[in-house]
Amino acid sequence: MSPLIYVLVAAALISLMIKEWSDAGFITAVLFINAVIGTIQEHSAQRAATALRDLVSTRCQVLREGDTHEINAEELVPGDIVLLESGDKVPADLRLLLSRDLEVDESLLTGESLPVLKDGNAVLAEDVALGDRVNMLFTGTLVGRGRARGVVISTALNTALGRIAADVLFKPSPKAPLQIRMDSFTNRVAMFVGIAALTMFVVAAMRGTPITEVFLLAVALAVSVIPEGLPVALTVALAIGMRRMSRRNVIVRRLLAVEALGSCTFIATDKTGTLTVNQLTARCISFPGGDVWQVSGEGVVPDGTILTSRGAPQAQEKVQLERLCQAAVLANEGFLVRTDSGWSNHGDAVDVAFLVMAHKAGVVKAEMANTFPEIDTIPYESDRLFSASLNEVNGSKYAFVKGALERLLPMCTTMMMPGHDATIEQSLIEQ
Repeated sequence: MSPLIYVLVAAALISLMIKEWSDAGFITAVLFINAVIGTIQEHSAQRAATALRDLVSTRCQVLREGDTHEINAEELVPGDIVLLESGDKVPADLRLLLSRDLEVDESLLTGESLPVLKDGNAVLAEDVALGDRVNMLFTGTLVGRGRARGVVISTALNTALGRIAADVLFKPSPKAPLQIRMDSFTNRVAMFVGIAALTMFVVAAMRGTPITEVFLLAVALAVSVIPEGLPVALTVALAIGMRRMSRRNVIVRRLLAVEALGSCTFIATDKTGTLTVNQLTARCISFPGGDVWQVSGEGVVPDGTILTSRGAPQAQEKVQLERLCQAAVLANEGFLVRTDSGWSNHGDAVDVAFLVMAHKAGVVKAEMANTFPEIDTIPYESDRLFSASLNEVNGSKYAFVKGALERLLPMCTTMMMPGHDATIEQSLIEQ
């Protein structure tokens, strides 16, 4: 709060003491208007900031009662089992249970620019330094590569990052440039008023004026010199700036931040992401030697059909489509399920798009996983460019693979044609 406000409160009280009702009423009205304008503006901005924070809240995958759920990171409690993959932000401090090719960017905590290789099987001493705890994951760090499963051991301010934040949050914030100037102005006004009142008091007393009248004259002078309208003028000016900023889609939570922003001479920013729906849709399917099939529907709701150029797929075409969808859902780390509130999904957008496409063809991941039990998996990584799942099919082991064409094609010796499998000529691939 500005020191000038305290001066005005004192002036209002003194005005009441000397029965200057009009001055006391005017100063009180000024203080009330100033408080109302500031409260309304900052409350509106706070609601907008809260809505924006909820929009970009961190979500994570947890294992509860044997099922995988996607929840807000704020809902995590110690003991929850969290599943992580490449690109995920660690939502709490975790003790690793399982890890596979796990590398984590811990520069936020340790300043180390290189990713740290983690090992869920490592057993360490209790006094190991934070940067050497390879069997732990910490809030706010980023999974650069690999997969992990860990148990939550601490959340919020009890985490390593939370303890650092607590050291910062509970310290007094530096004053804005306007506050510094107002403090200086208030001190100068108070000094001037004090000197003027004291001078009048001495002069009046030397002339034999009664002490009561001298005191009233000094107080009246002090009250009259104080700029009662200045706080309201400043608040209104800042509120106008705040409104102009909001019309340009900038949320200003505190009025003083408007003036502080105007005092900046250099701003460094970083683009951390793009505001998109993060939904992909498979639009067409192309088999060797055949026409392009069209996939209708949009988004993550599996409403739509898959049609050839002649209409619904025929018997042999259905076999092709089913084999394609089996590979799409078995070598897939995404999740798609219907709940009471609608369709729920999590995972990479490409994986979810494949699950939706397969669902339109009548191939459901849960049913395929029961029919063809999973033996082992190779998760997708950007440097590997494919993912694979080893499954038991009628007593034999089959690998289902999906990924980039340039990685998969050299692995293949045959390709699926309508009614038969044809040999792939490697010489043509190299050309």
